[in-house]
This record gives sequence, C-alpha cells and structure tokens, in this order.
Amino acid sequence: MPTPTFDDSSARGAERAEPQRIEPTDAPSGPADDPSPTSRVAVALVFALVAATAGVAAQVMGVVQSVDGSRVGGGAASAAVLGVTLPVLVAVAALVGAATRRIEFAAALLAGYGAVALGIALLDVALLSDPIDANRLELFRPLSAAMLDATAGAQILLVGHAASVLAGVAGWSAVHRAGLGDGYGHSVYSEHVGRASAGRVGPLLGSLLGVFGVLAAVAAFSSLYRSADPVVIVTAVVESPVFVAVGSGVVGLAALVVVASALASLSPLVASGATVGAGLGVLGFAGVGLLAGLSTGARVSAGLGAYLGTAAGIGLLICGAALAPVAAARDRRALQRAQARADGARGARGVAGPGSAKWHAAAGGAGVLAGVLFVVGSLLPILETDSGTAVPQILATRVVLVAGFVMILGSVPLLFSEFAAAARPFVALFWLGAVSASASVLQSVVLAEDVDGVGTGIGALAIIAGVVAAAVTGLLALFAGSAERDDVDTSADVSTDGVMLGVGLVGAVLLAIGLALPLYRGSDVTAATVTEFPWGWDTWGQMVLAVGIVVAALVAARARAARGSVLLAAAAVAGIVHLSSWPLTSARATDPTMGPAVLPLVVGIVVLGVAAALSARRADR
Repeated sequence: MPTPTFDDSSARGAERAEPQRIEPTDAPSGPADDPSPTSRVAVALVFALVAATAGVAAQVMGVVQSVDGSRVGGGAASAAVLGVTLPVLVAVAALVGAATRRIEFAAALLAGYGAVALGIALLDVALLSDPIDANRLELFRPLSAAMLDATAGAQILLVGHAASVLAGVAGWSAVHRAGLGDGYGHSVYSEHVGRASAGRVGPLLGSLLGVFGVLAAVAAFSSLYRSADPVVIVTAVVESPVFVAVGSGVVGLAALVVVASALASLSPLVASGATVGAGLGVLGFAGVGLLAGLSTGARVSAGLGAYLGTAAGIGLLICGAALAPVAAARDRRALQRAQARADGARGARGVAGPGSAKWHAAAGGAGVLAGVLFVVGSLLPILETDSGTAVPQILATRVVLVAGFVMILGSVPLLFSEFAAAARPFVALFWLGAVSASASVLQSVVLAEDVDGVGTGIGALAIIAGVVAAAVTGLLALFAGSAERDDVDTSADVSTDGVMLGVGLVGAVLLAIGLALPLYRGSDVTAATVTEFPWGWDTWGQMVLAVGIVVAALVAARARAARGSVLLAAAAVAGIVHLSSWPLTSARATDPTMGPAVLPLVVGIVVLGVAAALSARRADR
C-alpha cells in the first residue's frame, strides 16, 4: 500500500496540512498474483480433450499389424468401447464441473484419473516395444506367433494417455491454487473447517475408501488374464516384461496414493473428485481387462486381478460420488447438535467424529493381528508336497519371524492412550518393513510352485493374510495421524528443519541404495537386487520400503519433534530387520560373501539414528 505524504509545514509550527494521497501506479499484476485456478483448469481440460480424441482415433486406426501380412484378430468389442468411453466421460464430467463452477471437483477429477493413467501409459510403451507380450486383448488378439509391429495408432494411444497424465498434473496444480483461496474446505459447522476429509465423512465411508484403495493395489499386482492359449502367454505380473510390470505396479500404487491424499484433503469436494477419477482410471485398467477376458474366447479368461480391480474401481467410484454429500450431511447434523446443546436441549455429547483414540486402537489391533499372522505363518509349513517329495526349506521365514515380533511390539502401545500418539509413527512406517520381509517368502513360494508336486502351504497363506492386515494397519495409522491433527494448532506455518532434512535424507538415500543392492553373493545364487530382471516379489518389496523410507525422511523434517524422531527410528529399525536377512538367509547360497548392500545399509542406519536423536532434541513439541 502506498504511504500517504504530508506537507512538512506542520513541523515549522504552521497549521496542520491536509494529507495528500499518492495514486498507485497501474502496474499489471503477474500470474503469480492471480489466486484463481481457472486458467490451470482450462489447460487441464485441453489436455483431457486431447486424451479423449486420441483414444477414439487409436481405436479407429488400429494399433498393430503383422510383419508377414497375416491376419491379426480384433480386440474384444465391449472392452474397446469401455476403453474409449472412459477418457471421454472424464473430459465431459470435468467440462460440466468447470461450467457449473465446481472448479475444485473438475481439477481433482482430472488429477485422480491422470495419476492412474501414468501406469496405463507405461503399458502403452510395452505395447510399442513388444505387442504380443503386452497382452492388450481389448485392442487385438494375436492368432499366431507371427511378429507384430506397432502402428501409428499405438503411438496415438500413448499420446492420449500421456495427455491424461498432463491433465492430471495441471489438475493437481489447480487444486493447489484453489487451496490458497478463501472458502477452501468450507463447512457450515466451523469446527469442521480445516479438518481432513477422513474425519468429516465418518469411519465407515473412510474405511471403505481405504479398503478399495488397498484392493486396487492388490489387483494391480495380480494377473488380469488366465490363458491356456500357446500364443497368449500370461505370466505373473512381477515376471512380466519390465514396462508391463512397472506399469501395473504404478496403476495400483497411484490408486492407493490418490485415495490416501483424498482422505487427507481438507476439501471433501476435492476428495470426491480425486476418488472418482481414480476409480475411473482403475476401471480403465481392470474393467477393460475383465470385459476382454470374458469375451475373448476359448482358452483365455479373466484373471483374479481383473475381478478385484473392477470391484475396487466400482467401489471407489460409488464411495467417491457419495463422499461430498455425506460430508455435507454430517456437517449439518453436527451444527444442529451444537445448536441444540447450546440451547440446553442436549447433554455434553461430542459432535465430532470418533476421536484419535479409536483410530489408534483400530490400528493397534490390526498391527497385532498382522504380527501374529507373520509369526504363526513363519512357523507353519510354507509349502505342501506330495508324499515322497522333500519339502524345500524357506530360510526367509526367519526374517518374517523377526519382523512379526517387531510389528507386535510396535503395535501394542497403540492400544494404550498414554503411548498411542508417540508410537503411531513407528507403525505407520514399519508395516512396509514387515511386508518387504514377507515378499521374500512369497517369491520363494512362486518359484517353488514351478516344481511338480509342490503347492502353497498354510504358512504361506497366513503370511499373505498378514500382508493384507499390515496394509490395513498402515492405512488406519494414517487415519489416526489425521485425527491427531484436531488436537494440534495448525494455524501457524510449519518450517522445515534444514539440518534434519539434510541428515535424514542422507540416511534414507543410503538405506535405499542398500535395499537396491544384493546383501550377499554366492557361486549359485545372489540376494534380491534391482539389477536382475524381471524383478521378483522380493525386489519389489524392497523398493516399496525404500520409497517409504525416503518419504519418511521428508515428512520427519516438518513433523513435530517426537513424531519425527519415532518416524526416523522406525526407518532405522526397518533397515536393521532387512540387514538381519544376511546372517539369517545367506546359507541358501554356496560360499556366500558379503554383498555391496551391507556398507550403505550400516551407514544409513547409523545416520538415521543420528537424525532421530537430532529430532528428539528440537525445541518444538
């Protein structure tokens, strides 16, 4: 604001002068001064229209042709129609939302769909590099082993999904811009303003969203098809070509991240749009696969991943559509109860949703259950064999046993209100360590089942159930953390501790490097490493843990002192459990020697321990 100037004659004893206003200059404001997200939504809508147009064009042009000129079978018509309809539906819904001034919903819808579309775009890259092994039965059905070449239609299809990703990026940018404006996350009940959507929609709908998000992630790592056809060869996702495996994994993880972000969002309208978008994206992956599997013909059918993914996509779509209305209804009821209590018509009953104590107890119970399943599963037979066949010994169960006990010890404090808030960050991260340890057992089971007369044992089933329970524990711990924010003053900006960020990131990156490299080498076998393709379940588990540890280091730098310290300590403990697999499982190799992962793991654990100590000594609470 310009400062008014005054005549200085008053300083010489004259009568007081009239103030003179200096008019502000007509300097144009820059784009950064515009708080409206409209321009960013407009860019996102353009990309969404490009994506819809490209999808239709790719279907019309065709995506493959045979090198020798032989005939290539057409794709499943119903699956092709669904694949074309979904991006058109997303673009139309976003246009309607923008036209009706529901900018936040339109932007979040494109963002949620674009996140999942990133994985589908990677599947398009697999189509370009190796059409037959891509198994895109909604687009074509190979009739022989003749080599296929991707056409311009496949490239246009990739451009369309890439445009959906760019629309999602622009949508997220618009949501961020909208969050800086007034009225974001508005509620008729003032106590709910600034509260996470998970708390505003209630535990039932929040839990359903979490379950469907986990289900989408599980479906992405399960095969979409089952085939007895010698041409259409279906393998486990982790054994598929690299772009198929990574693309499928990105679809599942993106859906899970979108759901978690939606539940943590301060605006139910944004949460609704993002969840609906993710649901449509999952249907574009699994729903299309289900229709293709059911209508392709003999010897090819839909796999477990197609059924689970379709159920998850429909669930996310329905729950996402109900999210904003449910939040608004709960806000109105909370306001009515508050007014009634103020008038003396009601007692002192709370109007908010269930407190953090209930979420802590739920997370603790799920964590204890997961730990018990890990321990019991590691002690029971992992494999079943026919009579006369020797049972292979799975040494990785020793690490699962350790991880299960740690999971139980970390989860029990959540059942006691005095310790729950302090222990919650440990469980929020360590469940990834337990899942990573279990992935090694699951990889051994996958390999052993290739041997005649060997099948999955009760112990392996218990460990699989433990993985599901651990994932639910992580989700409940996230909800508990969101509920804890209700008791914290979030009006002041939280600064990032530079020293904490630097030290924590160094330790996390070292640990991630150790997780990527083999712990030991032998003359006949090497521990899991990212340098060997295709990745197995054990490598995928270690990489998911590595990403979680790096994210934890970033979060700890902005978290409250005690929470950040526990979070970094959990990362260090997860590293120790992984490091223990060297002495516990290296006997499976002949003449084992220390691998290149040991040194960065040890140094990373020490650095994370130092970072945890630094966090505990910070002045903030």
